[in-house]
Amino acid sequence: MAWDNMNDEQLKASLWINVTEEMGVSAEGIALAIHLRDKGTFTPSDFEEAQHEVDMENYLVLTDERADEWCKEEIEEMVWAFTPSFLQAHTGVHSDAIKQIQEMCEGANEPLKAMIKDFDWFVEDAVRCDGRGHFLAGYDHEENYVTYNDTIYYIYRRN
Repeated sequence: MAWDNMNDEQLKASLWINVTEEMGVSAEGIALAIHLRDKGTFTPSDFEEAQHEVDMENYLVLTDERADEWCKEEIEEMVWAFTPSFLQAHTGVHSDAIKQIQEMCEGANEPLKAMIKDFDWFVEDAVRCDGRGHFLAGYDHEENYVTYNDTIYYIYRRN
């Protein structure tokens, strides 16, 4: 697109992308910067800091598909911590038996996973009940989102 054919907003967007790319800030870093700006905790000089937060995984900045993938991975690692009644609904095993298995803490994860009849439905049901933020945002359990460059990014604060 030629410079003389751009309106002000297109020109600003083009310059924004060029400047931030030159600074080594990814789309995820920019999305986080936008989110932090909207919360009042960001200044324009903080682009590199926003990128650092993304790189260190203090914040997860994910597309919808990647957020679903991350959430499934997190749930797979914490099956043992779900309530016995929720596990009973997905395994058919009485909650008293599940409580005894859960005494193994993390060691109960694989046996309990093996008992779940439909793991994809288990994940879907868990997210439906608690939301992705519960599993991905250890700091505040919130899912936030911003749109940048026609893509919606979901933001989760980890620490």
